[in-house]
Amino acid sequence: MSALLRPVIRLACSRGINVQSVRFAHVGDFAVGVKRRALPTTTSIAYTIPTDAYLLAKKFQEVARQGKLDDAVAIVMQTKTRSQSVVVWNLVIDAYAKEGRLSRALRGYSEMRRRGFMPTPTTFTALLKACALSDSVRSKEVADELFRLMEKQGVDPSIINANSLMSVYQRKHDMEAMLERFNNMPEDGPMAPSLATYTILMSSLRRELLARLDELSGKAEAAAAKAEGRVLISNSSRTARLKENVHRTFDALLQVWTSFVEDVDRRLSHPVDGTALLSVDAHIVNIVLKACHAVYRENRALGRRGFKVIEKVYGLDQTFGPLLSKPMISTREPAVPLAVRIRQQSSGANDLNRTPVLDDDTINLTLDLCTRDEEYTKAIRFWRSLEAYFAEELQPLKKNHTEKIEALYARLNQPRPR
Repeated sequence: MSALLRPVIRLACSRGINVQSVRFAHVGDFAVGVKRRALPTTTSIAYTIPTDAYLLAKKFQEVARQGKLDDAVAIVMQTKTRSQSVVVWNLVIDAYAKEGRLSRALRGYSEMRRRGFMPTPTTFTALLKACALSDSVRSKEVADELFRLMEKQGVDPSIINANSLMSVYQRKHDMEAMLERFNNMPEDGPMAPSLATYTILMSSLRRELLARLDELSGKAEAAAAKAEGRVLISNSSRTARLKENVHRTFDALLQVWTSFVEDVDRRLSHPVDGTALLSVDAHIVNIVLKACHAVYRENRALGRRGFKVIEKVYGLDQTFGPLLSKPMISTREPAVPLAVRIRQQSSGANDLNRTPVLDDDTINLTLDLCTRDEEYTKAIRFWRSLEAYFAEELQPLKKNHTEKIEALYARLNQPRPR
């Protein structure tokens, strides 16, 4: 386990996490307890059956898009094996996965294997998606078994497969399993955490935070007491425990954010062959800022930690001073915002450059946090930093925030630059 990820395992230990690998009996490739329903073999109307794998894939997609998935699958079942391919069967499995039909997706895998086609990482990504979207009580166990099955089938897992497994844990509200998977990821190499990995974990922690805040507010308990006609008695020790849970969950989220930022910085400063650079996008920043807003009422100091997040990613223009008629002159070299460093050092990585680093939510969440905390100077410094470093990204969003920015300048008795 990398040093970067140790703070999160400490969180797991503090919560008493004790995750054991699930082992159970097998029949063929899959765990007992999941019924694999037969795939349809007859169509509702007559179709021309393709005799080529490429044409079969196109036919499947065309019919499935018409809302006739069973017909599309029946067409595949009616073709000869020589006219099929792994691509076709991956389409079948993925189509069932999108609908959360786990038993059918598993049967699709079995039919593919029965015809001699070897699964690919894409196959398992689709199967894990089916587990995530299924309402089966066994879906998490099946997902774990599928991930182990990859090795048995000689399929090297990708980080996409690992993230798909974490998505299963996320949807099944299994924070412990998610933390264990995250903490066991290598620091470098193709299986090192990606932006999606951190996003999945942080969004799950934010959901946990909201649940803890709901417990602390007592809304659900008060509603239950009212429905049962009983008086709700305040308990100071219980309240203290719930507050501790809120603080610990928020700290865990910020620990993951800190690990993420350090990981981004390390990969930029010391690139390693086979380890992809990490980007920062608006979505992951918004997760942290929403958490800061959520916790602000309970603990202002925790909510204010969002300012450090903003400064690190986008910068705060330190040349602006609200009490001066002229801009401040700073002798200190300003730190280059993290998002700018990523853009500068990943000019050849098209995927990173396409990542949206800023959106309306980011701006609103930041300006609202500043206003809520009466940090009007920070709000303007944030905006000016966006104008300086992210002019292209900001241009289509400017009109949505003009009124708010003018009000902030007015509060500070400063004319807005034109």
